[in-house]
Amino acid sequence: MNAFRAIAGVLLAFGMVSCQSPSGGAGRSAYGDRPGPKGFNAVVIDAGHGGKDSGAHVRGLMEKHLALDISKRLRAALTPGFKVVQLRSDDRFIELDERVRLASRYGDAVLVSIHLNYGNRSTSGPETFYWRTDSYSLARRVQLQLSAVIPNESGNAGLVRRRLRLTRNPTIPCILVECGYLTNAREASLIASAGYRERLAEAIARAIRDQAAHGDSGMGVLPRPIYAPPSRAGDARD
Repeated sequence: MNAFRAIAGVLLAFGMVSCQSPSGGAGRSAYGDRPGPKGFNAVVIDAGHGGKDSGAHVRGLMEKHLALDISKRLRAALTPGFKVVQLRSDDRFIELDERVRLASRYGDAVLVSIHLNYGNRSTSGPETFYWRTDSYSLARRVQLQLSAVIPNESGNAGLVRRRLRLTRNPTIPCILVECGYLTNAREASLIASAGYRERLAEAIARAIRDQAAHGDSGMGVLPRPIYAPPSRAGDARD
């Protein structure tokens, strides 16, 4: 009986690993407790904020407009190699839970949410947020590519594991990218430039292409899964 239980346990564990470790593409997973995607053919781009929600508003720069501009440039940089879906292509408001629902409709895809940051005036540079194990390598690639483009970084958090609605709740690999600090005068002046926003979009596109081509290769040991419940409004940010 003990031997039977041991064999059954091994078979069950093997079945779980097999289900959670797809050989290619992205696919859907409630917890993202699997390797990162490789060979996926679609990218869902979420331009943060919109409509009644302006996001950060500093020195005449409005986050919702800048995020949409970078998102459109990212879409152009990714086509025709990927099917690209933009959750918003104009100045309209979409609830966070609706963004999650829309993104999760696409199986063989990754979600990239684009934002600009707000904080201490001395802080600058990109920050990339992830939660799921299957999103780590894409987040790290994006952070590395953006850091290579941005001329100055000071005091920023870099690559961050945080349970947010757009990093925990979608059923596909998902990251949230803060492309720079609008509260830093030098960085804000760069972000105001269309040419600089183009460089940001191209950097993110390179990271996405690298992830599709190489998966987790070269990104080191993946973080262990955390089986936390979905993020909700009012949750403490983990």
